[in-house]
Amino acid sequence: MGINIRIHNVKNIDDFEFIIPTIKGLYALTGENGSGKSTIISCAAAAFFYPKSPDDYFGSVREGAFIQFKFNDKTREIKEKNQKWDVPRYREFLGITGFYEGSIVFGNRFKEIEYSYLNKLNSITKEQVHDASSFVKENLGSILHDNKNYYHSLYVLNKNVADEKGLKRSTYFFENKGALINQLKMSTGENLLLTILNLIEQRLNKKIYGDIPAFMFLDEIELALHSSALRRLVFFLNDIAENKNTVVLFSTHSIELIRSISPNNIFYLQRHLNGELETINPCYPVYATRNLESSNYGHDYIILVEDLLAQKIVERILKEQKLLSNKRILVIAAGGWSQVLRFAYDMIRSNLTLCTTKILIILDKDIKKSVSGYMEKEKIGFSTPINFLPIESLEKYLLEKLVTTLDINLFRNLNDYLFQGKSLDEIIKDYNYDIKNGKYKGQTKISNGKKLYSLLIQELEKIRQTENELVSIVIEYLFDKGNFNELITFLKKELTPASK
Repeated sequence: MGINIRIHNVKNIDDFEFIIPTIKGLYALTGENGSGKSTIISCAAAAFFYPKSPDDYFGSVREGAFIQFKFNDKTREIKEKNQKWDVPRYREFLGITGFYEGSIVFGNRFKEIEYSYLNKLNSITKEQVHDASSFVKENLGSILHDNKNYYHSLYVLNKNVADEKGLKRSTYFFENKGALINQLKMSTGENLLLTILNLIEQRLNKKIYGDIPAFMFLDEIELALHSSALRRLVFFLNDIAENKNTVVLFSTHSIELIRSISPNNIFYLQRHLNGELETINPCYPVYATRNLESSNYGHDYIILVEDLLAQKIVERILKEQKLLSNKRILVIAAGGWSQVLRFAYDMIRSNLTLCTTKILIILDKDIKKSVSGYMEKEKIGFSTPINFLPIESLEKYLLEKLVTTLDINLFRNLNDYLFQGKSLDEIIKDYNYDIKNGKYKGQTKISNGKKLYSLLIQELEKIRQTENELVSIVIEYLFDKGNFNELITFLKKELTPASK
């Protein structure tokens, strides 16, 4: 269930539909600059208020423009009429309440900034103010400085004085070394949070209609806030959402904010070259910020495997099963299985990845019985179960299918399409002869297929082919035989976010 909003011919949005969530919680709207985040947030706010000056929020009206809401069989609409925004006298009530705090230009925290207004505030005395509420003082201090007592000398202008001076909102003052500093002379971060906390406090004192949560729409709240303050702000907003039945929807570029949100609650706005706007949801944090930050900042998932064959198998499954959507996934071939386990453990223990990055391990089938003993000996463990390929290592697989129990179909595929110099028949014949006559030393390399594999690669290099071609043919053959159902199920489970 949600509030359906349709936006048509508003600013740079030609036609766009979006479902505003109606389940309490934190939600993030993100995307590149110019994707339409601020426009959508301001339009969404019209679900519970009609602006006196629509042009300020929605821009100069375009022909045929409208913003339409549908919720619980009710409709609410603002539209263009005679080249102006038409705000209807009869205002359809959707049965929801909330508030909107806009960005720099149209945010409440920057309203009424005129020199005359500043002069009026500069003349305010201690007798004209009273203590700010504990809610505002303590939360301001906790969020900005991790100290709820930091703003113990925070005051707010008396209402009668504000009315006398023609002020339309509460204005705060902070006493520092005996001097009163008005809100507009405080830092941008302090100014922002004071406005938001005041609005939240007012909202919490009002009625919520039925089971439908209240709505808090915030645009670019990360402006002028330090990353540590942002993290504390997220905790605060999450507490409000959960305990006060509130939907908090904010637009943001901040990785700090996006990392704190469930993929199910992240909406990424993708603007295509033809101007069409698409919403991607669920969306993973690193995917959401892939064009906002360097790719060096990490991935949503890192899948560790042993070799090139395993890497290509996993990458193919991800592509064919459409598991790459809305997330960034890196598949790394890290070497032998013990090396993979140690590498994964070091990555987690040393915080070498983002805290939101999930590490998956997929090993070759032949060492399945050895893994638990090794992990117990090395005192390492993982929260996600280790999975295994349905085949042994590539080397062992080729040894079995080309020598031990000949697989005619795979043999012909490799011989006909790859080994165009010395034929595969000759290579295997020479290999068997050399084995019989004890040419090769080291029984382990013979039994695990590494000796045969090195001979195959050497022959490919002579005809300017690579290991990739060999692996590709083996993978095609394996997929044709349908050996990967268990692995596909594992990847689908781990890479698909749990529904609420």
